[in-house]
Amino acid sequence: MQQQIDEFGLYLGTVKKMKDNTIASYKRDLQRMVSYMNGRGVTSISDVTEDRLFAYVNSMQEEHCANSSIIRSLSSIKAFFRYLLENGNIEENPAETIKAPKAEKSMPRIMSTYEVESLLSQEFSNDAIGKRDKAILELLYATGLRTTELVNLELKNIDMSLNCIRLGDDRVIPYGKKAKEALNEYLLYARDEMIPDSNETFQKVFVNYKGMPMSRQGLWKLIKTYVKRAGIDKDISPFVLRHSFAMHLIENGADVSAVQEMMGYNDTSTLSKYARVKGKNKDPYEWARIRN
Repeated sequence: MQQQIDEFGLYLGTVKKMKDNTIASYKRDLQRMVSYMNGRGVTSISDVTEDRLFAYVNSMQEEHCANSSIIRSLSSIKAFFRYLLENGNIEENPAETIKAPKAEKSMPRIMSTYEVESLLSQEFSNDAIGKRDKAILELLYATGLRTTELVNLELKNIDMSLNCIRLGDDRVIPYGKKAKEALNEYLLYARDEMIPDSNETFQKVFVNYKGMPMSRQGLWKLIKTYVKRAGIDKDISPFVLRHSFAMHLIENGADVSAVQEMMGYNDTSTLSKYARVKGKNKDPYEWARIRN
């Protein structure tokens, strides 16, 4: 079955033009399903039946997997078997009638303002890595950037005169004094030190210790390191920092639609979960500069 999964991954990349991270997620879901099947003596894709897939979904529920994880996994499985059917690898689609559990609707995990201050006010080393790390954490909380947006940020995206980040033609994200100080310290006294002389035209803002673009995995590891140092007993990710940024804006009276614009959301329902927070509407661009 591994061969079919590899071929499916190639199809997703060459035909569907999916990103590597998305393809890797599909393949992880499918390999977990294959591991389950192999453990029960099912080694051929043609022997995977509706009943066996149903049992697999039940096993994930029994293991207390989150509904969101089960839904994502089943989506990968359904796409995989549709591909096999369309390419003549199987005669019937065993996943066609399998239903996923309903998605759980819950508030994203949010850091308290005390936890944010504990994370950002801790002592950072005075070397290039320390300056980079402080700039990253301050900027993530000050702007609500997505992981991909942070690691792909380029020098041209930063407007140092107006203290804001420009993404695309109409998305402008201001940042406050603390983020400005940390970013300036990194750009002026650390970044060039981390980039090899042969990469003078390199445009990415944040780099790893080898002077190469920072990866998503590297960013996650960096955050977990400083969360632990700050004594915060929570699983904090870039996603949590992003949504803490949004919640704290709205708690301070910012309009939901304005916050949505800053975060790059097209659908207002994405932030509607925050709309119950009481407070007068304020300009979020003004609030973003409060943390001095």
